[in-house]
Amino acid sequence: MPIRTYMWGGLGYTPESEIATAIRWAATHGADVLSNSWIDNIPMPIIHSAFIDVTQLGGMGRDGRGCVVVACSGNESSRVLDPAGFPEVIAIGGTDPDDIRWNYSNYGPELDLVAPTGGWPEPTPMWTTDIVGPRGFDRDNFYDKSILDYTDAMSGTSGACPVVAGVAALILSIEPELTSNEVRHFLERSAKDLGDPGRDDYYGWGRVDARAALDMALAKRCDLNNDWKVDDHDLAILNAAINTNDLSADIAPPAKRDGIVDELCAFGRPVKNQNFLRGVTGLGAGDIGFLEHLTVVPRHPAVGM
Repeated sequence: MPIRTYMWGGLGYTPESEIATAIRWAATHGADVLSNSWIDNIPMPIIHSAFIDVTQLGGMGRDGRGCVVVACSGNESSRVLDPAGFPEVIAIGGTDPDDIRWNYSNYGPELDLVAPTGGWPEPTPMWTTDIVGPRGFDRDNFYDKSILDYTDAMSGTSGACPVVAGVAALILSIEPELTSNEVRHFLERSAKDLGDPGRDDYYGWGRVDARAALDMALAKRCDLNNDWKVDDHDLAILNAAINTNDLSADIAPPAKRDGIVDELCAFGRPVKNQNFLRGVTGLGAGDIGFLEHLTVVPRHPAVGM
């Protein structure tokens, strides 16, 4: 759902009210994740109000579960700029192919995550699809300006932002009932820690990790006693539920659920201690994949979960 909301230069600036209208329109027309590769350094209370409306629980986003909103932090090697600075928005910085922060990437206490992107202004290519035809970014390609519809000039935190948005969409593809805060939690706590241990102002919670985020989201489904660990206590609950068909223990992802709690609801094979605690990869009929002895990281207060 591409929505062009922001113009500059000779075209003039888009009024703040129109951008806010576009944000609400996207939420009410089925957008789950909003990726924002734009910034401004002036107060934007009308736009902030729109982001609150689409992210809050009970609001207009995703039938009250809240849209996931991601935004680039900016390329000034300075403070995080809005809309990334809004508390409701996941702020994204940029890293190079070696997981080192690009020196242009904005930083600060608002930064949540970093993601790979191209170099700017130094030519470190990042290929992506482009606006169709000659008006796209292909005219700025580093190596071949004749290629239309693709560009290697994607760079800056604007390039990192959609990477995180894509991982958020992957999480929702397997767990569509998650709230926006829960998606944010899995993104942040599954990230590869970079820089100082734990969260820091230059890397946030770390570099987004798609595989780890999906593993964590799937493993949480197996946490039947909600203690943020998958262990023998959960196995005992599952075994008891098999005898009573307690549907609260039907732990397959939504698309694989059959409404029956049996040996197939976990792995498509008899449930035994070794099978429950050891990773079973793949998502066959009723299967759920997670890592061996995976412990889901305890929640943290920053996302209010």
